[in-house]
Amino acid sequence: MYEFVAPKQCYSKLFRSHTVEQSLGSTAAQSARMQHTPVSTVQRMHNEAVPLESDRIYQQVWEEANASSDLVLGVDDFAIKKGHTYNTGIHNLKGETMLDLLPGRKLEALRAYTKEHPEFLLLNPKAVVMDLSQIYHTWISECFPYALRIADRFHVHGYVIESVQEVRKTVQQTLSPRARTYLKANHRLLNPPAESLSEESRKRLETLLNYSPLLHSVWEWKETFNTWYDCSPSFAVARLGFERWCEQGS
Repeated sequence: MYEFVAPKQCYSKLFRSHTVEQSLGSTAAQSARMQHTPVSTVQRMHNEAVPLESDRIYQQVWEEANASSDLVLGVDDFAIKKGHTYNTGIHNLKGETMLDLLPGRKLEALRAYTKEHPEFLLLNPKAVVMDLSQIYHTWISECFPYALRIADRFHVHGYVIESVQEVRKTVQQTLSPRARTYLKANHRLLNPPAESLSEESRKRLETLLNYSPLLHSVWEWKETFNTWYDCSPSFAVARLGFERWCEQGS
């Protein structure tokens, strides 16, 4: 019997630990090549270690979230099967960690999670970032009534882009066949910030905007939105800029 080798094992504890650490950061096949060990052996070590490692990380991230005095949570859904099955992720955004993953995104599923995991209600977030789903806003207002609820920029920006494209479709119907085809083929150039485009793409974008004053106006409205998000130094300035942006789009 040796302390550095577990019972009925032919690899030392240190070797197993090192091999698992490598496989967690890459793949079992790559770790096996580096250790000159059969892939099946590395895979077995990995599978035995994952539950323990998962529990350790789970406990660690929750302790960090509970200890944080500046906690910002993120709540978002993602598709398991697009259009059919969705789950919800809960994140510590400043800590850049996932706290939990729960099945579904309907209100009853979220409320059931709260009952089954009372530790969630012990968190004290100063803000929660989410999309514009009324279900999430209802749930978070029930769980953390004093937390600031923030609409995620990605989702808000998505609605702005949808508005631009709706105007584009309307304008498109009024153009000549050649211009209509060109606008349809290059319509995605309306979406990204102008400064992110190449010189050639900017020239094509300029051609699109010259087709219609309305299209040019709504594109500028979209660009103003990006500027407002990136360049608001304070709440007072952001509020004033948002009101002006709403007036520009009305």
